[in-house]
Formats: sequence, C-alpha cells, structure tokens
Amino acid sequence: MKYLNIKRYKFSTIFKKIDFIRNNFYKFLRLIDIRKINLNKLAKLSHIRRYIIGRIYQIKFKKIQYTFIYFSGFFILLVFVYLIIPSFYNYEKSKIIKVICLDQKIKCSIQGDIKYSFYPTPRLKIYDLIIKDLDKGKNITAKIEKTEVKISAKDLLNQESQNFKKIIFNNFEIDLNIKKYLNLLSKKITHIPLEFRNGKITLTDKKKYIATINDTNFIINQEKDSSKFKLKGDFLNDELFILLESNIINNNEENFDLIIKMSELNFLSKLNFSHFKNNEKPISGNILIKKDKNKITSAFEYIDNKMIIKKSNLKNTLIDGQLEGEIVFSPFFSFNLDADLNSINFTKLYSKFLSLNEEDRKKIFLINDKINGELNLSSRKIYSNYNLVKSFESSLTIRNGTISIERFLLNLGKLGAADFLGEIRKKNKYTNFKFESNIFVDNQKKFLSKFGIYNKKTIPSSMFVSGNFDLDNLKFSIYEISDTKKLENEDVNYIENEFNQIMLEDGYKSLFYFPNFKEFISRINDEAE
Repeated sequence: MKYLNIKRYKFSTIFKKIDFIRNNFYKFLRLIDIRKINLNKLAKLSHIRRYIIGRIYQIKFKKIQYTFIYFSGFFILLVFVYLIIPSFYNYEKSKIIKVICLDQKIKCSIQGDIKYSFYPTPRLKIYDLIIKDLDKGKNITAKIEKTEVKISAKDLLNQESQNFKKIIFNNFEIDLNIKKYLNLLSKKITHIPLEFRNGKITLTDKKKYIATINDTNFIINQEKDSSKFKLKGDFLNDELFILLESNIINNNEENFDLIIKMSELNFLSKLNFSHFKNNEKPISGNILIKKDKNKITSAFEYIDNKMIIKKSNLKNTLIDGQLEGEIVFSPFFSFNLDADLNSINFTKLYSKFLSLNEEDRKKIFLINDKINGELNLSSRKIYSNYNLVKSFESSLTIRNGTISIERFLLNLGKLGAADFLGEIRKKNKYTNFKFESNIFVDNQKKFLSKFGIYNKKTIPSSMFVSGNFDLDNLKFSIYEISDTKKLENEDVNYIENEFNQIMLEDGYKSLFYFPNFKEFISRINDEAE
C-alpha cells in the first residue's frame, strides 16, 4: 500500500513539472512577436559582421602579399647579382682558345674581344675567331664573326671550375678540305656540343674547288658512346640535309648511320655500316641510293681501300638487275664489276639519248683518264620497238680514257647472232669507234623475211666487217667486208655510201631506226643482184 502511494506521488510530480515547462514556453512565445522583429536591422548587423571579418582578412592578406613581394624581390636581386658576377672576371684568351679549339686539336686565335652576357643564359661572346690549317697552321681555313660559349649556371662563382655546356659559331666561312675534316670528325674531338649557324662552307680537295654550301647550319655532338653530325644548307640551289650518327656497340665495334637528302633533286642516300677498331673484320654494311625512280640497294664490305659489292640490286625505268664486284680507291681508282641485268628498255634509253643536246652526247663517250677498270655487262631481255636484238653480253675494259670492247655478243634470236671487237678512243679532238664484227645467219628464210627480201634464195651464212665510226662527226668508214671472199673496194665504197646516206640521214635519230636499216639491207642486196 505504501509502495503504491509512493509511486503515484512520483508520477504525479513528474507530470506537474512537464505542465510547468510547457506553460512557461507558451508564455515566452507570446512575449516574442515575430512580426515586430526589424529584419533590416538584423541584415545591417550581418553586413557589419562580414565587413569586420573582411577587413581583418584584408589586412592579413596585404601583410602576406607585401612579405611575398619583399622576399621575391630579394630573391630576384640575389639571382641577378649571382648572374652578373662573371662580368667582373678577367677571361684570358689563351684559356678560352684551349676550350674553343678543342684542347689545341685545331689551331686558332681570337682577334676581337671577349665579353660576358647573362641573357638569355650565361655565356661568353667571342668576336672574330680565326681557325687555321689543321696540318701546318699557316693558311686560314675558317673565320667566325661571333662565337658564344654557354656556361653552366651552377658554376658561376668559381671561374676556374666553370663548366662549358655548348659552343655556338655564328656567321662563319669555312674552307673545308674533305679528307682532313672527315678524319677529324671520325675521332672524339670534344665532349662539348658544337653548333654552327648561318655560314658558308667551300668544299675543296687538294686545293681544288669542288662546290659551296650556303646558308649552312650544322651541329656536332659527341658523347662517350655516341656522336651526331647534322647539317642543313643550300647546295647547288637545292636544300641539302646530312645526318651522321655513330654508336659504340662494345669496346671494339662502332656502328654508323648516314643519311643524305636533296629535296629538289629528289635524291636520297642511306648508309649503315659497322667498323671494328682493331680491324679484325672488314667494314661491312648496307647502302641505299634513290633518285626519282632510280634505286640501288647493296650489301658491301670495305677493307684496305677496297669496296666489295655483293647482293646489289639496280632498278629504274630503263634497267633491272644485279651488280657485283670490287672498287679500289687507292693508290689509284679502279674497278672490276659484273652487271647482270634481267632486262633493259632500249627504246626508252635511246629516247633519253636523243633528248640530249649535241655537246652532252659527245661527253657520254669521254672517260676520265684516272678511271680504270673492267666491266662485264649483260642483259637477258631487251625491249625495243622492232624486237631485233633479244639479249646481249659484253666485256669492257677502260684504260687511260680508252674503252676497249673485248667482247660484245648480240643474240638475234632465230635470225642468228653478231659480235663486235674494238675500242672507243679520243684522238685529234675526235672520238672514234674502231671495230671488227662477225655476223652469223642461222635461219636464212626468217632473215630474208625480216628485212623484206623475197627475190633471193640464199645469202652468206657469215660475214666479216671492219671499219671505223666517227662518233663526233657521225661518219661511217668501212675497211673490209668479206664472206667466203673479200669484197672489192668498189662494192665496199658503195655499201659505205649507202650506210651514211640512209642510216645517218638524221644523225643519231636515224642510226637505230629499224625501217632505215631494213631499207639499207634491201638496197645492198639489190646491188648484189
């Protein structure tokens, strides 16, 4: 009973407390009239609060901003002072020459001043640099108007330990002896990259002028295991590009890649070869040469001034075949080559020959006295309008400007064959082809039908002809004609006159024109009757 009374008391007390809180809350709400609140005043108080906070942030930001500007300005001042310190150094020409001239591998001198500049990067500017002959050091081979030596920015405080990053040669003129500078380029001459800008290179060989490369820019970059030479310039009014790269594969073997391009000429040459320093193996590699539709690819070896050509392919609109043999460069230039052609387009070749002017035609048979060698030339197929000659093979020797034809065999198919011996020699300002020839007829019926001869049943199965052909004045002279017996001089003179009148009526244009040759054979046959 007591327990129940106590419980009842506690719960009633709790409910009274709740009613008290609720009643007081309602009274408080009645005291606050939302409609009487001035929202504008509250908004102004909010703006004031934001303004005060903003001013505090602004003051702090300005302090930070001024601090940043002070430190940035101080840092820039330190950098500026650091960069101009080398301008107070005294740069001795002898020390600079040692760097520029590759530690005296090249003899040179500084004729002008040496100045320091920190813009755009720290560098020395050397004016009027003269480079002299590599051997004797007497003749001037290069003049450079301004030379810039870039300095590493981290080594400016100590003049003695300054690191030179790059040497730039501006506005230069160079007389370049090809052999000497190729030997120099093949060696590791410097670890500092070299760049040549806006110059002219005059190519010479033993003091003889060869050509000039204008508007030339090139770089030489040689590192421990690799080197790079890159050139661009104007050569023969054409854009010339040369790239030579080398990489050391191991301690003994070095690999080279060479690219030569001429844009307007549409010329491209690529050469890849490996060189062994101890010469335990010959230099070996591959070469590609392209000019328009002309293409040559070959694998080769080079040892003791001799190039051995193997697995070579020749292809253009005129010929298609293979070339093998040897070319010797020293002590005298000579060659021994075998050109085995799959085909030759005689019609196109003859058309190109006729398109040449008279002077250029004469030059074709002029051989330099210094070119000597042997050439075996053959073709398994000959394309021509009248298909008279099916194939040919020949053996030629060139000595002291004279071309000796030791064998020239023409395959006439079922008609027969013909061979020539002789030489092409320039004498008394005229180029002459002195020859001997044998003509063999295998099928007389087909031979007579080919030349439109129907009034004769038989002709000699073989004939010998000797004579001379003046390649400049286009005059044919016959010394002898014989079959079973030697023809009389009167007959020989008649045949000679007919040949000159018919075959050389329009010069070279009518010489290989088959209808003219057909008319010539028909006339001398009628006379023989």
